[in-house]
Amino acid sequence: MGRLALAWQVLTSGDFAARITGLLNAPPAIAVTPEALAKPVAAPRPVRSDAISLLSALQREGRLIDFLKEPIDTYSDAQIGAAVRDIHRDCGSVLERQFALRPVLEQPEGSSVSLATKTAGHIRLAGKVESNATSGTLVHHGWQATACSVPVYTGDAESALIVAPAEVEVR
Repeated sequence: MGRLALAWQVLTSGDFAARITGLLNAPPAIAVTPEALAKPVAAPRPVRSDAISLLSALQREGRLIDFLKEPIDTYSDAQIGAAVRDIHRDCGSVLERQFALRPVLEQPEGSSVSLATKTAGHIRLAGKVESNATSGTLVHHGWQATACSVPVYTGDAESALIVAPAEVEVR
C-alpha cells in the first residue's frame, strides 16, 4: 500500500486509524534494558588466512617448507629421494584429510574426451583450440576438492602469520 493510500485510509476510516494508533502506542516487542546495553562485547577472534593454516599443516606434518627452502645442490640424488619419500607421504595425507582430492575427469590420461557436456571451469583447452571443437585428448585429469576442512586458528593476532614457530632447546 502506498503512502498516500495509507494516509487516506487513516483519514477516512476511524477503525483503521484506531488500529494504527494502537500499534504506535504499544510497547516494543523487544525491550532494550540498560543491563543488555552494558554487556561487554567479545573481542573479534584474530583472523588468519586459511592459506597460512594449510601451509602450517604441511610444514608441521611433512616438513615441506624445510625441504623447499633447503639448498639441495650438495646432496646426492639418493639422499634427496629418501627425504622426498617421507615428505610426499606426509604432505599427501594432509591434503587428503583437509581436501579429499579427487580427479575432475575419471578417464585415463590419453583417452578421448567429449567437450559437449563439460563446463568451462572443469576443463582448460590446450593445443590447437578452435571454437567448434567437440572432443580432445585428456592430458591431465585435473583435481577437485570434495571437502574443505582447514583447521580453525585459535591463536592470537600477533602470531597469525607464524607458519611454524622457532624451536629452542633448553639445557
